[in-house]
Amino acid sequence: EGVVIGNGCYIGKNVVIGEKTKIYHNVVINSGVRIGKNCCIKSGAVIGEEGYGYFESDGKFQRVFHSGSVVIEDNVDIGANTCIDKGTIHNTKIGEGSKIDNLCHIAHNVQIGKNVSIIAGVIVAGSTSILDNAYIAPGAIIRNQLSIGKGGIVGMGSVVTRDTKECMVYTGVPAKTIRKKGKENL
Repeated sequence: EGVVIGNGCYIGKNVVIGEKTKIYHNVVINSGVRIGKNCCIKSGAVIGEEGYGYFESDGKFQRVFHSGSVVIEDNVDIGANTCIDKGTIHNTKIGEGSKIDNLCHIAHNVQIGKNVSIIAGVIVAGSTSILDNAYIAPGAIIRNQLSIGKGGIVGMGSVVTRDTKECMVYTGVPAKTIRKKGKENL
C-alpha cells in the first residue's frame, strides 16, 4: 500500500516491498530482495546483483555462486547510483533508519546496523560489519572482513584497514584513532 515505483525500473521475482516505500526511476531490484516500510531508493540504484567474487582454478578465474540476497529494513534511504550486492551465503543487510548517500558501493555479505550514515562515494568491501549509529564520511574505503565500532566516525577519504572501536574517530591513510567522539562531531 502506498508504494511508488518510477519509470524504467526492473523488479525481479519474489521481491517484497514494504508500504509507503518510494522507488525512483531506473532502479534495479533483483530477485529475493526484501525492502521494509517507508524506504526511499533513488534513481539508478542497483540492489541484489552478484558481487565481485572469484577463485582461481587451473589458472582461470571461476565465479563464486551467490545464494544470499539483500534485506533492507524500515526507514532506510538509498542514494542515486548506489550498488548493494547480494550475499554469497548470508544476506547483505541494511539496518533500520540507516541512510546511504549517492554513488556508494556496499559489497556482498555486508551487515549495516541501525541509524548508520554512509556518505557519498564510500566503498564498503565484503563481509564487513558497520555497527549502530556509525558515521562514514565521503570517499572513505573500508577493507573487507572488518568491524566498524558502534557510534564510531570514519573521516573523509580515510582507508580503514583494521577494526575500529566504539565511539572513536578515525582518519587518514591508513586510518588511525585520533580521539574519542564528542558531542560536536555530528
